[in-house]
Amino acid sequence: MLNPLWIISLFLGLSETTVGIAAALSNGWVQGALAVFAVTFPVLVSGAFFSILWKKPEVLYAPGDFPEHVSVTAYVDGMRHGSVTNAELLQSVVRDTLEDVIPTTLSQAVTPQQVTQLVDQAIASVHEGIANRMLSVDLSAIHPDFRDFRTEFPLADGATVANFLDRLWAIMRDHVRPYTYGTHWVLIDRKSNHIFRDVGSTWARTHFGQPEDNRPLKEIGFRVDMDLAVLPLRHSA
Repeated sequence: MLNPLWIISLFLGLSETTVGIAAALSNGWVQGALAVFAVTFPVLVSGAFFSILWKKPEVLYAPGDFPEHVSVTAYVDGMRHGSVTNAELLQSVVRDTLEDVIPTTLSQAVTPQQVTQLVDQAIASVHEGIANRMLSVDLSAIHPDFRDFRTEFPLADGATVANFLDRLWAIMRDHVRPYTYGTHWVLIDRKSNHIFRDVGSTWARTHFGQPEDNRPLKEIGFRVDMDLAVLPLRHSA
């Protein structure tokens, strides 16, 4: 299956180019309106598009992309668990960006050069907002394929342990068997040397009789300033 992201990129690129030319050839309030459009349009379109992708991420996978030892239904369900968290993060970042950028734009006359600056400001604000809400995890200890590799996960209010561990396993699935957290691998905060042992589906079944650990990550103590890493307990295929 072809990835549709290039279509959206082309669409946004052509739209921004057209609006930029129009803004350069206009003046007054029309130019200001075009400037606001140039800032808000790509953010809103990107937000809507990625929200759709995150709600149905399985549409980007071909049948051969799903792992053999996990059913397609279970794998798709795991991906959908994470989509809610991503959507919450996106909504929060977009809202903060628009509240920060749009009032500044509306309060002044905007030149064509400032249009580019405002777009750059909006993009930088989004990147910063996302970075300040992400858990970063070092996977290099799990396999040489992950040498110096880190992955990130959004620490939104709705993020749960099940969301987090499912996402990590999806990345490591060629080297780690499913449902082995706590027996084959764990997470450690290298700043405090704290190992998160009392989490995961195995722990939840033992202590709560639940198939998944749906406790919020923030409730357990996960923070974005941690130096998280995957720690293998023994080799797994």
